[in-house]
Amino acid sequence: MLILSFGLVLTAIFIYLYKRYVPVFGVKCLKAIEIMQNDTFKIIDVRDFNYVHTTFPNAVNIPVAYLQRNYKELRGESVIIVASSHLEKNISVRFLMNKGIKVVGYEIIGTPCKCHKLKTV
Repeated sequence: MLILSFGLVLTAIFIYLYKRYVPVFGVKCLKAIEIMQNDTFKIIDVRDFNYVHTTFPNAVNIPVAYLQRNYKELRGESVIIVASSHLEKNISVRFLMNKGIKVVGYEIIGTPCKCHKLKTV
């Protein structure tokens, strides 16, 4: 019984860490310039209101803490996420994808990445 309890605790810890720190497959890092030139996808800025010093044109600021209240506004949309950390990005991408919203890409402010070009359909 003790081994089973220990296994369940380890599984819960693994799932918690996985959702927060493992990147979501298929969601690409994008350059800021590509995001600003894009008119096809909706830009969602998930940074906290207090930390949004630079904004993207036409971006909607919905902090991670408020995604659960406001995700219904995004139904049927393809979105690009702007975040301040990998943790914010991972949590918001997983949440939105679980709710059926297509997340095309992301930008983490102040963090360079090996970016892919955005393909518009």
